[in-house]
Amino acid sequence: MTTAPPVSVFRPARAEWAVVVLLTAVALLLPTQNSTPDAWYYAACVRHGHELLLPHHLLYNAVGWLWMHLLPDSVDTLAGLKVMNALSFGGCLLVLRDLLRRVGGPMAPVAGWLLVAGSSFGMLRFATENETYVLPLLLSLLASRSWWRGLSGQGGTQSWVAAGAWAAAAALLHQIHAFWGVGLLLGILMSRQSGRWKVAGLYALPALLVPMAYAAALPAWSLPFTPESLWRFVFYELYHGHAGAPLSGRTLLLTAISLVRTFGQLHGTTLSLLRRWPALSAVGLLCAGVMVYAGWYWWKAKRKTEPAPLIVPAAAPAGVAGRDKQLFFNVHLLILVLQLACAAWAAGNAEFMVMLPPLLALLLIQRPWPAQPLALAGTALLLWNLTFGLVPLRWLRLTNMASLLARTAQEPTALWLLSDPNLVLNQLHYRTGQLIGPPTILSAPALLVQQPGQSPEKFRAWLKARRAAGQHVYTDALGGPQLLDRARLTQGGDEAHLRLLHGFHLVRTDSFPTFFGPVYLTEIR
Repeated sequence: MTTAPPVSVFRPARAEWAVVVLLTAVALLLPTQNSTPDAWYYAACVRHGHELLLPHHLLYNAVGWLWMHLLPDSVDTLAGLKVMNALSFGGCLLVLRDLLRRVGGPMAPVAGWLLVAGSSFGMLRFATENETYVLPLLLSLLASRSWWRGLSGQGGTQSWVAAGAWAAAAALLHQIHAFWGVGLLLGILMSRQSGRWKVAGLYALPALLVPMAYAAALPAWSLPFTPESLWRFVFYELYHGHAGAPLSGRTLLLTAISLVRTFGQLHGTTLSLLRRWPALSAVGLLCAGVMVYAGWYWWKAKRKTEPAPLIVPAAAPAGVAGRDKQLFFNVHLLILVLQLACAAWAAGNAEFMVMLPPLLALLLIQRPWPAQPLALAGTALLLWNLTFGLVPLRWLRLTNMASLLARTAQEPTALWLLSDPNLVLNQLHYRTGQLIGPPTILSAPALLVQQPGQSPEKFRAWLKARRAAGQHVYTDALGGPQLLDRARLTQGGDEAHLRLLHGFHLVRTDSFPTFFGPVYLTEIR
Protein backbone atom coordinates (compact mmCIF):
# COMPACT_ATOMS: atom_id res chain seq x y z
CA MET A 1 0.00 0.00 0.00
CA THR A 2 1.29 3.43 -0.96
CA THR A 3 1.57 5.90 1.89
CA ALA A 4 0.50 9.46 1.14
CA PRO A 5 3.19 12.09 1.60
CA PRO A 6 2.87 14.30 4.66
CA VAL A 7 0.78 17.44 4.31
CA SER A 8 3.88 19.67 4.62
CA VAL A 9 5.17 18.37 1.30
CA PHE A 10 2.13 19.81 -0.47
CA ARG A 11 2.17 23.22 1.21
CA PRO A 12 4.95 24.80 -0.89
CA ALA A 13 3.36 23.53 -4.09
CA ARG A 14 -0.03 24.90 -3.07
CA ALA A 15 1.49 28.30 -2.28
CA GLU A 16 3.32 28.36 -5.61
CA TRP A 17 0.19 27.50 -7.57
CA ALA A 18 -1.77 30.09 -5.61
CA VAL A 19 0.73 32.79 -6.63
CA VAL A 20 0.60 31.75 -10.28
CA VAL A 21 -3.21 31.70 -10.35
CA LEU A 22 -3.55 34.98 -8.43
CA LEU A 23 -1.14 36.97 -10.60
CA THR A 24 -2.49 35.53 -13.86
CA ALA A 25 -6.01 36.44 -12.75
CA VAL A 26 -4.85 39.99 -11.96
CA ALA A 27 -3.43 40.33 -15.48
CA LEU A 28 -6.60 38.97 -17.08
CA LEU A 29 -8.95 41.12 -15.02
CA LEU A 30 -7.05 44.42 -15.23
CA PRO A 31 -6.08 45.04 -18.86
CA THR A 32 -5.14 48.66 -19.40
CA GLN A 33 -7.63 51.04 -20.97
CA ASN A 34 -4.84 53.53 -21.71
CA SER A 35 -2.90 51.64 -24.33
CA THR A 36 0.38 52.90 -25.75
CA PRO A 37 0.81 54.04 -29.37
CA ASP A 38 2.73 50.84 -30.12
CA ALA A 39 -0.06 48.71 -28.68
CA TRP A 40 -2.61 50.38 -30.96
CA TYR A 41 -0.28 50.00 -33.93
CA TYR A 42 0.31 46.26 -33.41
CA ALA A 43 -3.42 45.74 -32.90
CA ALA A 44 -4.18 47.69 -36.10
CA CYS A 45 -1.69 45.58 -38.05
CA VAL A 46 -3.23 42.36 -36.74
CA ARG A 47 -6.78 43.57 -37.28
CA HIS A 48 -6.24 44.63 -40.90
CA GLY A 49 -3.42 42.26 -41.90
CA HIS A 50 -0.87 45.07 -42.31
CA GLU A 51 2.87 44.70 -41.69
CA LEU A 52 2.66 41.35 -39.94
CA LEU A 53 6.45 40.97 -40.22
CA LEU A 54 8.31 43.81 -38.50
CA PRO A 55 12.14 43.75 -38.30
CA HIS A 56 12.59 44.45 -34.59
CA HIS A 57 10.06 41.81 -33.51
CA LEU A 58 9.59 39.82 -36.66
CA LEU A 59 6.90 37.34 -35.66
CA TYR A 60 4.94 39.11 -32.91
CA ASN A 61 2.21 40.48 -35.17
CA ALA A 62 2.08 37.19 -37.08
CA VAL A 63 1.57 35.25 -33.84
CA GLY A 64 -1.08 37.76 -32.79
CA TRP A 65 -2.82 37.34 -36.16
CA LEU A 66 -2.90 33.55 -35.69
CA TRP A 67 -4.12 33.96 -32.10
CA MET A 68 -7.01 36.17 -33.14
CA HIS A 69 -8.07 33.60 -35.73
CA LEU A 70 -8.55 31.15 -32.86
CA LEU A 71 -11.01 33.51 -31.16
CA PRO A 72 -14.56 34.41 -32.20
CA ASP A 73 -14.85 37.27 -34.69
CA SER A 74 -16.78 39.28 -32.10
CA VAL A 75 -13.68 39.64 -29.90
CA ASP A 76 -12.08 43.07 -30.17
CA THR A 77 -8.55 42.69 -31.54
CA LEU A 78 -6.82 44.92 -28.99
CA ALA A 79 -8.61 43.19 -26.11
CA GLY A 80 -7.84 39.75 -27.53
CA LEU A 81 -4.14 40.50 -27.84
CA LYS A 82 -4.05 41.67 -24.22
CA VAL A 83 -5.51 38.30 -23.23
CA MET A 84 -2.72 36.60 -25.19
CA ASN A 85 -0.12 38.52 -23.21
CA ALA A 86 -1.83 37.86 -19.88
CA LEU A 87 -1.81 34.12 -20.58
CA SER A 88 1.83 34.36 -21.71
CA PHE A 89 2.57 36.03 -18.37
CA GLY A 90 0.95 33.08 -16.60
CA GLY A 91 3.13 30.78 -18.71
CA CYS A 92 6.23 32.75 -17.64
CA LEU A 93 5.31 32.17 -13.99
CA LEU A 94 4.80 28.44 -14.57
CA VAL A 95 8.16 27.99 -16.31
CA LEU A 96 9.90 30.21 -13.75
CA ARG A 97 8.39 28.07 -10.98
CA ASP A 98 9.79 24.92 -12.56
CA LEU A 99 13.23 26.50 -13.02
CA LEU A 100 13.34 27.83 -9.48
CA ARG A 101 12.48 24.39 -8.12
CA ARG A 102 15.14 22.68 -10.24
CA VAL A 103 17.92 25.16 -9.45
CA GLY A 104 16.96 26.08 -5.90
CA GLY A 105 16.19 22.64 -4.53
CA PRO A 106 13.29 21.37 -2.41
CA MET A 107 13.78 23.87 0.43
CA ALA A 108 14.01 27.00 -1.72
CA PRO A 109 11.33 29.70 -1.13
CA VAL A 110 9.94 29.38 -4.66
CA ALA A 111 6.54 30.90 -3.88
CA GLY A 112 8.18 34.01 -2.41
CA TRP A 113 10.40 34.60 -5.42
CA LEU A 114 7.48 33.99 -7.77
CA LEU A 115 5.49 36.63 -5.92
CA VAL A 116 8.34 39.16 -5.99
CA ALA A 117 9.15 38.66 -9.68
CA GLY A 118 5.53 38.38 -10.82
CA SER A 119 4.40 41.42 -8.83
CA SER A 120 7.06 43.67 -10.36
CA PHE A 121 5.59 46.50 -12.36
CA GLY A 122 7.67 45.66 -15.41
CA MET A 123 6.03 42.27 -15.77
CA LEU A 124 2.52 43.32 -14.74
CA ARG A 125 2.57 46.38 -16.98
CA PHE A 126 3.22 44.39 -20.13
CA ALA A 127 1.07 41.45 -19.06
CA THR A 128 -1.90 43.83 -19.24
CA GLU A 129 -0.95 45.51 -22.51
CA ASN A 130 -0.54 44.58 -26.18
CA GLU A 131 3.24 44.96 -26.23
CA THR A 132 5.95 42.66 -27.55
CA TYR A 133 7.88 41.79 -24.39
CA VAL A 134 6.12 39.05 -22.41
CA LEU A 135 5.76 36.38 -25.10
CA PRO A 136 9.51 36.26 -25.98
CA LEU A 137 10.31 36.22 -22.26
CA LEU A 138 8.26 33.02 -21.96
CA LEU A 139 10.31 31.43 -24.74
CA SER A 140 13.63 32.55 -23.22
CA LEU A 141 12.64 31.01 -19.88
CA LEU A 142 11.78 27.81 -21.73
CA ALA A 143 15.24 27.99 -23.34
CA SER A 144 16.86 28.24 -19.89
CA ARG A 145 14.77 25.33 -18.67
CA SER A 146 15.87 23.09 -21.54
CA TRP A 147 19.45 24.35 -21.14
CA TRP A 148 19.43 23.34 -17.46
CA ARG A 149 17.99 19.94 -18.31
CA GLY A 150 20.81 19.38 -20.79
CA LEU A 151 23.47 20.61 -18.37
CA SER A 152 22.23 18.45 -15.49
CA GLY A 153 21.87 15.37 -17.70
CA GLN A 154 18.10 15.15 -17.27
CA GLY A 155 17.11 15.62 -20.89
CA GLY A 156 19.81 14.24 -23.16
CA THR A 157 20.82 15.58 -26.55
CA GLN A 158 17.34 16.79 -27.44
CA SER A 159 17.42 19.25 -24.54
CA TRP A 160 20.24 21.22 -26.19
CA VAL A 161 18.39 21.37 -29.49
CA ALA A 162 15.20 22.40 -27.69
CA ALA A 163 17.08 25.13 -25.80
CA GLY A 164 18.44 26.51 -29.07
CA ALA A 165 15.02 26.35 -30.72
CA TRP A 166 13.32 28.24 -27.87
CA ALA A 167 16.11 30.85 -27.86
CA ALA A 168 15.86 31.33 -31.64
CA ALA A 169 12.07 31.68 -31.45
CA ALA A 170 12.42 34.24 -28.65
CA ALA A 171 14.79 36.32 -30.79
CA LEU A 172 12.33 36.17 -33.68
CA LEU A 173 9.62 37.55 -31.38
CA HIS A 174 11.93 40.33 -30.18
CA GLN A 175 15.55 40.94 -31.13
CA ILE A 176 16.63 41.92 -27.64
CA HIS A 177 16.31 38.28 -26.58
CA ALA A 178 19.26 37.44 -28.81
CA PHE A 179 21.38 38.42 -25.80
CA TRP A 180 19.69 35.71 -23.73
CA GLY A 181 20.41 33.14 -26.44
CA VAL A 182 24.03 34.24 -26.80
CA GLY A 183 24.47 34.03 -23.03
CA LEU A 184 23.29 30.42 -22.99
CA LEU A 185 25.67 29.58 -25.87
CA LEU A 186 28.62 31.13 -24.01
CA GLY A 187 27.61 29.10 -20.97
CA ILE A 188 28.00 25.89 -22.95
CA LEU A 189 31.46 26.96 -24.10
CA MET A 190 32.43 27.85 -20.51
CA SER A 191 31.25 24.51 -19.14
CA ARG A 192 34.59 22.70 -19.68
CA GLN A 193 32.71 19.46 -20.18
CA SER A 194 33.93 17.01 -22.78
CA GLY A 195 32.17 17.38 -26.09
CA ARG A 196 31.10 20.94 -25.36
CA TRP A 197 31.77 22.01 -28.97
CA LYS A 198 29.40 19.32 -30.20
CA VAL A 199 26.81 20.46 -27.65
CA ALA A 200 27.32 24.08 -28.75
CA GLY A 201 26.70 23.00 -32.34
CA LEU A 202 23.49 21.24 -31.39
CA TYR A 203 22.34 24.30 -29.46
CA ALA A 204 23.27 26.71 -32.27
CA LEU A 205 21.72 24.62 -35.05
CA PRO A 206 18.17 26.06 -34.65
CA ALA A 207 19.66 29.57 -34.83
CA LEU A 208 19.83 29.06 -38.59
CA LEU A 209 16.07 29.59 -38.56
CA VAL A 210 16.61 33.25 -37.64
CA PRO A 211 18.32 34.44 -40.87
CA MET A 212 16.07 32.12 -42.87
CA ALA A 213 12.97 33.73 -41.36
CA TYR A 214 14.30 37.23 -42.01
CA ALA A 215 15.17 36.28 -45.60
CA ALA A 216 11.68 34.88 -46.09
CA ALA A 217 10.24 38.20 -44.86
CA LEU A 218 12.08 40.33 -47.44
CA PRO A 219 9.35 40.08 -50.13
CA ALA A 220 6.80 41.43 -47.63
CA TRP A 221 8.86 44.63 -47.63
CA SER A 222 9.51 44.53 -51.40
CA LEU A 223 13.23 44.01 -50.77
CA PRO A 224 15.55 41.98 -53.00
CA PHE A 225 17.27 38.77 -51.88
CA THR A 226 20.72 40.27 -51.37
CA PRO A 227 23.06 40.13 -48.36
CA GLU A 228 22.94 43.91 -48.04
CA SER A 229 19.13 44.00 -48.02
CA LEU A 230 19.01 41.23 -45.44
CA TRP A 231 21.57 42.96 -43.22
CA ARG A 232 19.81 46.33 -43.38
CA PHE A 233 16.42 44.67 -42.77
CA VAL A 234 17.64 42.82 -39.68
CA PHE A 235 19.13 46.05 -38.25
CA TYR A 236 16.36 48.29 -39.55
CA GLU A 237 15.88 50.10 -36.23
CA LEU A 238 19.56 50.92 -35.98
CA TYR A 239 19.87 52.20 -39.56
CA HIS A 240 16.78 54.39 -39.14
CA GLY A 241 17.96 55.96 -35.89
CA HIS A 242 15.38 54.27 -33.69
CA ALA A 243 17.89 52.47 -31.48
CA GLY A 244 20.86 53.52 -29.41
CA ALA A 245 21.80 56.70 -27.60
CA PRO A 246 25.15 58.16 -26.52
CA LEU A 247 26.06 57.63 -22.89
CA SER A 248 25.32 60.76 -20.88
CA GLY A 249 24.10 61.88 -17.50
CA ARG A 250 20.54 62.00 -18.80
CA THR A 251 20.84 58.47 -20.20
CA LEU A 252 22.09 57.19 -16.84
CA LEU A 253 19.28 59.02 -15.05
CA LEU A 254 16.65 57.52 -17.34
CA THR A 255 18.21 54.08 -16.88
CA ALA A 256 18.07 54.40 -13.10
CA ILE A 257 14.44 55.57 -13.21
CA SER A 258 13.46 52.73 -15.51
CA LEU A 259 15.25 50.23 -13.27
CA VAL A 260 13.26 51.41 -10.26
CA ARG A 261 10.00 51.35 -12.27
CA THR A 262 10.72 47.79 -13.34
CA PHE A 263 9.90 46.78 -9.78
CA GLY A 264 7.59 49.50 -8.46
CA GLN A 265 5.52 52.01 -10.43
CA LEU A 266 7.04 55.47 -10.08
CA HIS A 267 5.70 58.09 -12.46
CA GLY A 268 4.36 61.60 -12.64
CA THR A 269 0.93 60.05 -12.24
CA THR A 270 1.92 58.76 -8.78
CA LEU A 271 2.21 62.23 -7.26
CA SER A 272 -0.89 63.39 -9.10
CA LEU A 273 -2.89 60.48 -7.71
CA LEU A 274 -1.74 61.32 -4.19
CA ARG A 275 -2.72 64.98 -4.65
CA ARG A 276 -6.13 64.01 -5.99
CA TRP A 277 -6.78 61.29 -3.41
CA PRO A 278 -4.63 61.94 -0.29
CA ALA A 279 -6.02 58.78 1.34
CA LEU A 280 -3.82 56.77 -1.02
CA SER A 281 -0.84 57.96 1.00
CA ALA A 282 -1.93 55.45 3.66
CA VAL A 283 -1.51 52.66 1.11
CA GLY A 284 1.90 54.01 0.15
CA LEU A 285 3.00 54.19 3.79
CA LEU A 286 1.68 50.69 4.41
CA CYS A 287 3.66 49.30 1.47
CA ALA A 288 6.81 51.13 2.57
CA GLY A 289 6.34 49.89 6.14
CA VAL A 290 5.89 46.29 5.01
CA MET A 291 9.02 46.57 2.88
CA VAL A 292 11.02 47.94 5.81
CA TYR A 293 9.70 45.17 8.07
CA ALA A 294 10.58 42.54 5.47
CA GLY A 295 14.12 43.93 5.29
CA TRP A 296 14.43 43.95 9.07
CA TYR A 297 13.09 40.41 9.30
CA TRP A 298 15.60 39.21 6.70
CA TRP A 299 18.49 41.01 8.44
CA LYS A 300 17.49 39.51 11.78
CA ALA A 301 17.28 36.00 10.34
CA LYS A 302 20.63 36.47 8.63
CA ARG A 303 22.33 37.42 11.92
CA LYS A 304 21.03 34.30 13.62
CA THR A 305 22.65 31.96 11.14
CA GLU A 306 25.97 31.89 9.35
CA PRO A 307 25.26 33.28 5.87
CA ALA A 308 25.55 30.66 3.16
CA PRO A 309 27.45 31.47 -0.03
CA LEU A 310 25.45 33.05 -2.82
CA ILE A 311 26.13 30.05 -5.01
CA VAL A 312 27.31 26.53 -4.43
CA PRO A 313 31.09 26.54 -4.95
CA ALA A 314 32.63 24.13 -7.40
CA ALA A 315 34.58 22.48 -4.58
CA ALA A 316 31.50 21.91 -2.43
CA PRO A 317 30.53 18.33 -1.53
CA ALA A 318 27.67 18.62 -4.03
CA GLY A 319 30.27 17.99 -6.75
CA VAL A 320 28.86 18.03 -10.25
CA ALA A 321 25.54 19.49 -9.10
CA GLY A 322 27.41 22.34 -7.44
CA ARG A 323 29.39 23.09 -10.60
CA ASP A 324 26.19 23.06 -12.64
CA LYS A 325 24.57 25.57 -10.30
CA GLN A 326 27.71 27.71 -10.36
CA LEU A 327 27.60 27.75 -14.16
CA PHE A 328 23.86 28.47 -14.21
CA PHE A 329 24.44 31.46 -11.94
CA ASN A 330 27.35 32.80 -13.99
CA VAL A 331 25.48 32.46 -17.28
CA HIS A 332 22.30 34.16 -16.09
CA LEU A 333 24.30 36.90 -14.41
CA LEU A 334 25.95 37.50 -17.79
CA ILE A 335 22.52 37.59 -19.45
CA LEU A 336 21.28 40.11 -16.89
CA VAL A 337 24.31 42.37 -17.45
CA LEU A 338 23.89 42.17 -21.23
CA GLN A 339 20.19 43.01 -21.04
CA LEU A 340 20.76 45.89 -18.64
CA ALA A 341 23.57 47.27 -20.80
CA CYS A 342 21.31 47.11 -23.86
CA ALA A 343 18.57 48.94 -21.98
CA ALA A 344 21.04 51.66 -20.96
CA TRP A 345 22.27 51.92 -24.56
CA ALA A 346 18.64 52.39 -25.63
CA ALA A 347 18.39 55.54 -23.48
CA GLY A 348 17.22 53.64 -20.40
CA ASN A 349 14.42 51.83 -22.22
CA ALA A 350 12.15 50.38 -19.53
CA GLU A 351 10.72 47.86 -22.00
CA PHE A 352 14.13 46.21 -22.28
CA MET A 353 14.18 45.54 -18.52
CA VAL A 354 11.11 43.31 -18.32
CA MET A 355 13.28 40.21 -17.94
CA LEU A 356 15.25 41.56 -14.96
CA PRO A 357 12.87 40.41 -12.15
CA PRO A 358 12.77 36.73 -13.24
CA LEU A 359 16.52 36.80 -13.88
CA LEU A 360 17.15 38.13 -10.37
CA ALA A 361 14.92 35.40 -8.93
CA LEU A 362 16.94 32.77 -10.81
CA LEU A 363 20.19 34.26 -9.50
CA LEU A 364 19.13 34.58 -5.86
CA ILE A 365 17.13 31.37 -5.43
CA GLN A 366 20.23 29.47 -4.34
CA ARG A 367 20.66 31.64 -1.27
CA PRO A 368 18.70 30.46 1.80
CA TRP A 369 16.29 33.37 2.03
CA PRO A 370 13.58 33.12 4.70
CA ALA A 371 10.21 32.66 3.08
CA GLN A 372 8.32 35.21 5.17
CA PRO A 373 10.21 38.41 4.20
CA LEU A 374 10.00 37.42 0.53
CA ALA A 375 6.24 36.95 0.84
CA LEU A 376 5.93 40.32 2.60
CA ALA A 377 8.05 42.10 0.01
CA GLY A 378 6.08 40.53 -2.84
CA THR A 379 2.77 41.46 -1.21
CA ALA A 380 3.91 45.06 -0.75
CA LEU A 381 5.02 45.24 -4.38
CA LEU A 382 1.71 43.85 -5.59
CA LEU A 383 -0.34 46.27 -3.47
CA TRP A 384 1.77 49.26 -4.58
CA ASN A 385 1.65 48.37 -8.26
CA LEU A 386 -2.08 47.70 -8.16
CA THR A 387 -2.76 51.01 -6.40
CA PHE A 388 -0.50 53.27 -8.46
CA GLY A 389 -0.22 51.26 -11.67
CA LEU A 390 -2.72 48.67 -12.86
CA VAL A 391 -5.93 50.00 -11.29
CA PRO A 392 -5.47 53.60 -12.54
CA LEU A 393 -4.48 52.35 -15.99
CA ARG A 394 -7.58 50.18 -16.05
CA TRP A 395 -10.24 52.53 -14.67
CA LEU A 396 -9.06 56.14 -15.11
CA ARG A 397 -9.07 58.18 -18.32
CA LEU A 398 -5.50 59.39 -18.54
CA THR A 399 -5.87 60.60 -22.13
CA ASN A 400 -8.86 61.71 -24.20
CA MET A 401 -8.16 60.53 -27.70
CA ALA A 402 -11.83 60.10 -28.60
CA SER A 403 -12.52 63.82 -28.23
CA LEU A 404 -9.31 64.77 -30.03
CA LEU A 405 -10.05 62.41 -32.92
CA ALA A 406 -13.55 63.85 -33.24
CA ARG A 407 -12.09 67.36 -33.29
CA THR A 408 -9.55 66.53 -36.00
CA ALA A 409 -12.35 65.02 -38.11
CA GLN A 410 -14.21 68.34 -37.95
CA GLU A 411 -11.28 70.19 -39.57
CA PRO A 412 -9.45 67.68 -41.76
CA THR A 413 -7.50 70.41 -43.60
CA ALA A 414 -6.08 71.98 -40.44
CA LEU A 415 -2.61 71.20 -39.14
CA TRP A 416 -2.43 69.39 -35.79
CA LEU A 417 0.84 69.67 -33.87
CA LEU A 418 0.27 67.04 -31.19
CA SER A 419 2.20 65.92 -28.14
CA ASP A 420 1.61 62.27 -29.09
CA PRO A 421 0.81 62.15 -32.81
CA ASN A 422 1.52 58.42 -33.06
CA LEU A 423 -1.24 57.65 -30.59
CA VAL A 424 -3.72 59.53 -32.80
CA LEU A 425 -2.41 58.06 -36.05
CA ASN A 426 -2.37 54.50 -34.74
CA GLN A 427 -5.90 54.75 -33.37
CA LEU A 428 -7.00 56.06 -36.76
CA HIS A 429 -5.23 53.10 -38.38
CA TYR A 430 -7.02 50.73 -36.01
CA ARG A 431 -10.42 52.30 -36.71
CA THR A 432 -10.19 52.84 -40.45
CA GLY A 433 -7.68 50.28 -41.70
CA GLN A 434 -5.76 53.03 -43.52
CA LEU A 435 -2.06 52.33 -42.99
CA ILE A 436 -0.97 55.86 -43.97
CA GLY A 437 -2.52 58.52 -41.76
CA PRO A 438 -3.40 62.11 -42.65
CA PRO A 439 -0.31 64.25 -43.38
CA THR A 440 -1.87 67.05 -41.34
CA ILE A 441 -1.17 65.25 -38.03
CA LEU A 442 2.34 66.13 -36.93
CA SER A 443 4.49 66.30 -33.81
CA ALA A 444 4.41 69.16 -31.34
CA PRO A 445 6.78 72.08 -32.10
CA ALA A 446 9.66 71.01 -29.83
CA LEU A 447 9.57 67.55 -31.38
CA LEU A 448 9.35 68.76 -34.96
CA VAL A 449 12.56 70.75 -34.71
CA GLN A 450 14.43 67.64 -33.47
CA GLN A 451 13.78 65.80 -36.73
CA PRO A 452 16.65 65.48 -39.24
CA GLY A 453 17.12 68.59 -41.37
CA GLN A 454 14.94 70.76 -39.13
CA SER A 455 15.81 73.81 -37.06
CA PRO A 456 13.89 76.47 -35.09
CA GLU A 457 14.34 78.92 -37.97
CA LYS A 458 12.99 76.49 -40.56
CA PHE A 459 10.06 75.59 -38.32
CA ARG A 460 9.07 79.21 -37.76
CA ALA A 461 9.34 80.00 -41.48
CA TRP A 462 7.21 76.96 -42.33
CA LEU A 463 4.61 77.90 -39.71
CA LYS A 464 4.38 81.48 -41.03
CA ALA A 465 3.88 80.14 -44.54
CA ARG A 466 1.07 77.85 -43.41
CA ARG A 467 -0.66 80.69 -41.61
CA ALA A 468 -0.21 83.01 -44.60
CA ALA A 469 -1.89 80.38 -46.77
CA GLY A 470 -4.90 80.51 -44.45
CA GLN A 471 -4.40 77.07 -42.93
CA HIS A 472 -5.51 76.68 -39.33
CA VAL A 473 -2.87 75.28 -36.97
CA TYR A 474 -3.64 73.70 -33.58
CA THR A 475 -1.60 72.12 -30.80
CA ASP A 476 -2.50 70.20 -27.62
CA ALA A 477 0.97 70.56 -26.12
CA LEU A 478 0.36 73.73 -24.08
CA GLY A 479 -1.13 74.14 -20.64
CA GLY A 480 -2.27 70.57 -20.04
CA PRO A 481 -1.50 68.31 -17.04
CA GLN A 482 2.07 68.90 -15.93
CA LEU A 483 3.17 65.33 -15.23
CA LEU A 484 6.84 64.62 -14.60
CA ASP A 485 7.35 61.70 -16.97
CA ARG A 486 9.87 60.45 -19.52
CA ALA A 487 8.43 62.66 -22.26
CA ARG A 488 8.83 65.79 -20.14
CA LEU A 489 12.39 64.85 -19.19
CA THR A 490 13.44 64.20 -22.79
CA GLN A 491 11.39 66.81 -24.66
CA GLY A 492 10.89 69.61 -22.17
CA GLY A 493 7.63 71.18 -21.01
CA ASP A 494 5.59 74.14 -22.21
CA GLU A 495 8.63 76.40 -22.22
CA ALA A 496 10.28 74.38 -25.00
CA HIS A 497 7.24 74.88 -27.26
CA LEU A 498 6.68 78.51 -26.27
CA ARG A 499 10.22 79.49 -27.28
CA LEU A 500 9.48 78.27 -30.79
CA LEU A 501 6.07 79.99 -30.88
CA HIS A 502 7.28 83.38 -29.66
CA GLY A 503 5.62 86.10 -31.69
CA PHE A 504 2.62 84.00 -32.69
CA HIS A 505 -0.81 84.63 -31.19
CA LEU A 506 -1.97 81.65 -29.08
CA VAL A 507 -5.69 81.20 -28.44
CA ARG A 508 -7.30 78.34 -26.51
CA THR A 509 -10.24 77.07 -28.51
CA ASP A 510 -11.24 73.81 -26.82
CA SER A 511 -10.45 71.44 -23.95
CA PHE A 512 -10.73 67.70 -23.36
CA PRO A 513 -11.21 66.39 -19.81
CA THR A 514 -8.87 63.74 -18.36
CA PHE A 515 -8.43 62.48 -14.82
CA PHE A 516 -5.39 64.71 -14.27
CA GLY A 517 -7.03 67.82 -15.67
CA PRO A 518 -8.06 69.23 -19.04
CA VAL A 519 -5.94 68.98 -22.16
CA TYR A 520 -6.25 72.29 -23.99
CA LEU A 521 -6.47 72.77 -27.71
CA THR A 522 -4.62 75.95 -28.70
CA GLU A 523 -4.82 77.63 -32.09
CA ILE A 524 -1.59 79.18 -33.35
CA ARG A 525 -2.35 82.41 -35.21
